[in-house]
Amino acid sequence: MIKLQGKCKLVLAFVAAAAMLGTAWAANEVSYENGGTIDLTKIEAGNLYKPNAEGAITVNISGDLGAKGAEDTKSFKIYGAKDNAGGSANFTVNWGKSKLYTKGGFTQIIAGGVGSDLKDSSMTFDSAETSEIYEGDGSGQKSLLLAAGPEGGSVSGNTTLNINGTLGANDVVYYLKATAGGLLNNDSTSDFIVVEGDSTVNFKADWKTGKGTALLAGPMIRKAGTTYGTVKGATIVNIDGGGSVREIWAAGALLGNVSTPSLTVGSAEVRILKGAVDDSVFAGAEVYANGTATVSGDASITFSGGTMGENGGRARLFGGHYVEHEGGKGYINGDSHIIITGGSGIKYVFGGGMAWNCPTSETQSVVRGGSNIDIVGDGGLSALTENSKIFVGGRRKTSTSAIASVEKNGTVTFSNITKAYKGTISGQGTQSNNPADSNDYIADYTDSVSGDSVLVFDNVQADFSGATIVEMDRIELTSGTKLKLADLGGATVIKLTGNWTNLGTPSALTFTKAVEQDVTVDYSEATGIVSAAFNEAKTELVVTCKNAPIAVTPTALKLQLGKSDT
Repeated sequence: MIKLQGKCKLVLAFVAAAAMLGTAWAANEVSYENGGTIDLTKIEAGNLYKPNAEGAITVNISGDLGAKGAEDTKSFKIYGAKDNAGGSANFTVNWGKSKLYTKGGFTQIIAGGVGSDLKDSSMTFDSAETSEIYEGDGSGQKSLLLAAGPEGGSVSGNTTLNINGTLGANDVVYYLKATAGGLLNNDSTSDFIVVEGDSTVNFKADWKTGKGTALLAGPMIRKAGTTYGTVKGATIVNIDGGGSVREIWAAGALLGNVSTPSLTVGSAEVRILKGAVDDSVFAGAEVYANGTATVSGDASITFSGGTMGENGGRARLFGGHYVEHEGGKGYINGDSHIIITGGSGIKYVFGGGMAWNCPTSETQSVVRGGSNIDIVGDGGLSALTENSKIFVGGRRKTSTSAIASVEKNGTVTFSNITKAYKGTISGQGTQSNNPADSNDYIADYTDSVSGDSVLVFDNVQADFSGATIVEMDRIELTSGTKLKLADLGGATVIKLTGNWTNLGTPSALTFTKAVEQDVTVDYSEATGIVSAAFNEAKTELVVTCKNAPIAVTPTALKLQLGKSDT
């Protein structure tokens, strides 16, 4: 039931909206009851819905707005809390089977209200299988935005967005973004969002394949000027559903082609347990503004299940930010970590980020620490496609004014592997001119990693001779590794680690052809090694190990018929 507060009154003046924000509206403030229904067929342009109560609020959505080929142009907002409500916002949205077709309109559902100082802010969004959301012209990304946090203001605790159900009958779900940390629009009354705790997205839904769907744990900043978003804790995206989403930016976004906004989060993390991501995963933020996004600590992606889709061949994991606007900058002040233990369909892995779109002014996507990519077990190896490519550095547009770098060491570690691998492993990054073209993903960005490029094999007993290894400084082998390679990928140092006692004289490395360059074999940090050197043909690295006697107690054993002893 919709209940009007007296006459619908003008509460916001017309303002000039930022690019990608749609047409500004005169807001008609409408009150709704807790547990009531908002009927999309009765929406008026500029409606701004607010609850008539505080605390835990539920709203049900019914009816359809527009149709494919006859999209509606209305913009409206639905809040889950009153302005400056205080306390905690706990908002449940039952989208049901409703269909929303817009063209130039912009729908926003915001749990935390406007300018609130909240203890916590959360939203649970549920939808039925036959529901649809679609932005008709496909260019403005304006169809629907979900925000668990407020439209400006502060949250002393956490913000949480829970997404359930199925959305996208007939695979119709276009231009839908969801953020846990809240947002600032160009017409927002506040200039900041601050979350003292964590911002988390829990995705257990199916948003069937479509353009522009994305999950963000950090805030979304669309307002120009000295505006900012801050999450002092962690920004976390958990994917634990059976369906799909298009893209992920864990740290949030600077959007709208605006100038000088900033975004800072404590740490950023993506955890993929099951479900599907059709395009790209960034542990950092999307920067489509002349602003700066910073992760103060580490950024990480853990891929333990699910799959990456083949959307234009771009099944990609990035440990850093996606910076795609002139003058935009993104920094990971700590290390980046990508850990793959299971799943399928991963084609490209980048320890760094991506810097793009810079004809006149520099774009930067920088990991100020080191990058670390771990492929764990045969399950982790099976998550990579046969022709997968691993880069410890980043990806940039072919231009000297784009930087996608790692300032310390870049390390790829394969551990507990018994299966063969035939992909590419690069100690640097890649560059190209076409962002959509994956055919030119070659290891030719040779100054992407400033520190050492290191390839580690930890208890690997497998054939990697079909793999292409390039731009490595050092290869490290732990005890128990017996590996076959085509070559060393340019590495001039082989380092042995761990305890090799009583392992005999294993050929830790064998090669399909003789090693041509001079190579230093370093076992100073290993134990149980007498010597380690290439054979005369330089096709094997042979390790001579120490033999330690094994004490047996007692030293003699006398047995009687029918008796046993130890």
